[in-house]
Amino acid sequence: MLTMKILLVSDSHGDYSSLDQLANKYPNMDLYLHAGDSEQDEFSIKPFISVRGNCDHYYDFPNFLVIPTPVGNIYVQHAPYISKSVISEHNAKIVIHGHTHTRKKEIKDGLLWINPGALSYARDEYDGSYAIITIEKNRIDVKFYTI
Repeated sequence: MLTMKILLVSDSHGDYSSLDQLANKYPNMDLYLHAGDSEQDEFSIKPFISVRGNCDHYYDFPNFLVIPTPVGNIYVQHAPYISKSVISEHNAKIVIHGHTHTRKKEIKDGLLWINPGALSYARDEYDGSYAIITIEKNRIDVKFYTI
């Protein structure tokens, strides 16, 4: 795969209609990724795959995901507290998290850190926030949007 397109959301907190709306608006993504706190089961959030958030008490999502891409692995977990050893162990080049309900894209310690913000209950001015990540062999493009 030369190019990979990812629709990234987090912290939807039971808002299944926004997840449906986004999946319908972007039908040709390679990956639909949820960084936790959907507060819904895995069938209700399809086509999104998700990690467990601190509010996902009743659902059996994994604590983290490692996703191979053309530029290296993406490491995904809900909370932003990720040790350097965990990142190194999984050979991550991109780190994705949610939890803070604020958009973020920054380079830290040579890694790209992304938080798409919150679909529900944003703690910045971007309620209904999500991101589209386009990954090519030598380029990573992250664009933020609101519903």
